[in-house]
Amino acid sequence: MGQNIDFERKNMSDKKKKQDKRKNRKGFILIILAVVLLIGLASVGVWKLSGAGEEPESQLVFTVGQEEVYLNEVNLYILQNVENLGLTADYLENTTAQDGSNMAEYYKQQILELIRDYKVEYTIAKKQGIVLSEEEEKSVRSDAVQFMGSINGSVLNKLGITQDCVTEVYRQRYLVKKLEDAVKEEVTVEDQNYATMYILLFPKVEMTEDGDYERQEDGETPVMLSEEMIAQRKKDADEAYKELADGADIEEIAEKYGVSAYSGEESNLTGSFGAPFSEYAEALKENEYSPVIETESCYAILKMVEVNNKDLADQIMGYYKADLEEEKLAEKKEEWYQEAGVSKEPEFAGSIWKDISLYDFTEYVEE
Repeated sequence: MGQNIDFERKNMSDKKKKQDKRKNRKGFILIILAVVLLIGLASVGVWKLSGAGEEPESQLVFTVGQEEVYLNEVNLYILQNVENLGLTADYLENTTAQDGSNMAEYYKQQILELIRDYKVEYTIAKKQGIVLSEEEEKSVRSDAVQFMGSINGSVLNKLGITQDCVTEVYRQRYLVKKLEDAVKEEVTVEDQNYATMYILLFPKVEMTEDGDYERQEDGETPVMLSEEMIAQRKKDADEAYKELADGADIEEIAEKYGVSAYSGEESNLTGSFGAPFSEYAEALKENEYSPVIETESCYAILKMVEVNNKDLADQIMGYYKADLEEEKLAEKKEEWYQEAGVSKEPEFAGSIWKDISLYDFTEYVEE
């Protein structure tokens, strides 16, 4: 009987040990779960502090004066520019910008400046009381709908780009365009004569294969021919003039004297050929020749091919006016930045802009 008691005690002891083990195991598991929960809560806290998890429309990226720019709007600008420029990951990876910088960073900087310009000009447009007409408002909404239909919906959702966002950005762009158009309307150009001339050149300087001057070590000063060669060029020019006066074809003459590589037709405003060619561009009639003209670098004979081709004149004047308009706008932008109280250095909110990569947007476009 004593043995039975000892056996029962042993069984009770074994059961107690097993129960203690289960309790210890359960306690250990609870500790692990508590630690995991704490880590999770901490991660969520860091995640929220970093801005992750917030909707793009609530993440402030930077400010331009009084205008706040949120991530959804930034995403829209980047997406549109990446798409319009046809940027691919391969292009960004294997191409270097003209200033030697990384192409992705170069375009990112260009987009940043574009957004800032829009915001400054939008501020000025509001200040000047510029408003859109009903027809323009209708165009804004139509353009926004068209854009929304051109991009995969899942991409728009990822980037937080809603129709309201697109509509507001387009409305601001329309206002900016009206502001810029008002500046361009102030730019006027006087009508000018236009001419196409064949310029037959007999250079006094050494020429490269592509028809440019051979330069000295300073990269500017032309390499002059010998006195004997210059005298020969003068003789060639005089003989060519006599042949032209007798009815020879000017292009055949260029071939005969070996100067066709740097002779040919040039079209320009008559006052833009440079001295002394502009003087003859104003005076010559169609199919007339100038005498042999001497300049520091060549002898030349001019033939008037066509005077005042209206289509070409309008085209050239259009380019000329466009250049003047861009110059005027550049001047006004400097003034507008000062008026809006915006510095040239962006006022970023946190590191959101820094963390944006154009490579991510090439993936969306390539889809």
